[in-house]
Amino acid sequence: MVSLTIFGGIKEIGGNKILLETKEARIFLDFGEAFSLLDEFFLPESFLSPRERFGLKDYVEFGLIPKLEGLYCSQAIERTDIPYKEPEFDAVFLSHSHADHWEHLRFLHPEIPIYMGECTKKILQSTWTTTRETKNYADKCFKTFRSGASIRIKDITVRPIHVDHSVPGAYGFIIDTPEGSIVYTGDLRAHGPRSDMTVEFLDKAASSDPLALIIEGTRVLPEEKRKDFSEEKVLEGSRKALGKARSSLVMRYPKDLDRFRTFYQVAGELGKKLVISRKTAHLLDALKGDEVGLPDPVKDERIEIYGRELRSYSKWEKPYLDKCISPEEIRKGFGKRICEIDFWTLNELIDLVPSNGVLVHSMSEPFEEDPVSLLGGRVLDNWVEHFGLEYHQLHASGHAPKSGIFDMIKQVGAKKVFPVHTLFPELFKESGAKIEIVKKGERREV
Repeated sequence: MVSLTIFGGIKEIGGNKILLETKEARIFLDFGEAFSLLDEFFLPESFLSPRERFGLKDYVEFGLIPKLEGLYCSQAIERTDIPYKEPEFDAVFLSHSHADHWEHLRFLHPEIPIYMGECTKKILQSTWTTTRETKNYADKCFKTFRSGASIRIKDITVRPIHVDHSVPGAYGFIIDTPEGSIVYTGDLRAHGPRSDMTVEFLDKAASSDPLALIIEGTRVLPEEKRKDFSEEKVLEGSRKALGKARSSLVMRYPKDLDRFRTFYQVAGELGKKLVISRKTAHLLDALKGDEVGLPDPVKDERIEIYGRELRSYSKWEKPYLDKCISPEEIRKGFGKRICEIDFWTLNELIDLVPSNGVLVHSMSEPFEEDPVSLLGGRVLDNWVEHFGLEYHQLHASGHAPKSGIFDMIKQVGAKKVFPVHTLFPELFKESGAKIEIVKKGERREV
């Protein structure tokens, strides 16, 4: 029989660790860390974190990682009671490059192949380089695919199909097993600029007559209070908000390159330059030549790189230093620029000194149930008030709303539906489908 064991993503956002087993094959779909995983015992914001030098010891102590033999590298488990064994799992398939789907890959046995999209690998390599994490993944066995590939793993075939999400290179999977197909959505939406990819995935998923659908439900909530914008709506709002601004500032998630394109387009329409960070420049460089089609951060005359002053610079930063523009230069010509900034570099505003400025906050609103998010929102409000900025909240979610998720469930028509990546799996019963509510780590035959 085909079975599913969901070790992460149950009544939590992210952290998907979904084990699919057949008579011959054992594969994981994603291997991430939930946003709330550490909340009960750790507080990373106050520097109370698992001791990474001890591998998985602290995670095992509090039951934060599945205790499975033949899954982890020897260094990760040497201080735990998990005995070391040669790999007993055949592969991990990564849906996209958000950390809540890949964060725990670093603990895996190096001989277990990790499959991901070509674009995802480029994004992750840039992320690891610019955050000095490359060493944690140097020994891993990465294999890449493109949409439409068929990857045979013993008695199953995995077919990755691209979907629209808030990061390029996102995929859902159709897994053909001896008993029938299993569909996994990863994270997806149908209101983004590449909704056609999600449509294609759903069409192929439905035509596979699946036994089971494993589907995300980030926005399946009793009541959603956030604004529901499309990327086109963000473009229109940003164009209007920044059109007459004397000082223009924008905030977005670093990997949201659809949002980068939006701000890049607005800058071009307004005859302004877009000022980006060195990390963004490195990411754009990493994706040069990829079909996602992004500008060259060094050669493009519409782009400038912010010269954030540091005591020393990493090797990866040095190629961009000659093109960096100083805060003084920006102050003299703020009206000719749109400057990207993020929460962790708000202190650069002290040097930039924006006047009569506009801030387009193009990220999620603070979570009412998340104290850290609310605190961050209050801190941002104080910076906005101090510098007299006109604030605009304009964000297109990377996830489909509840109604969209229920429409997808109906279209795919799976015999069973497993909700993941959601705080409220019980709400899925409103979709009218046969919903499987499982406990974390519970093995369920499909």
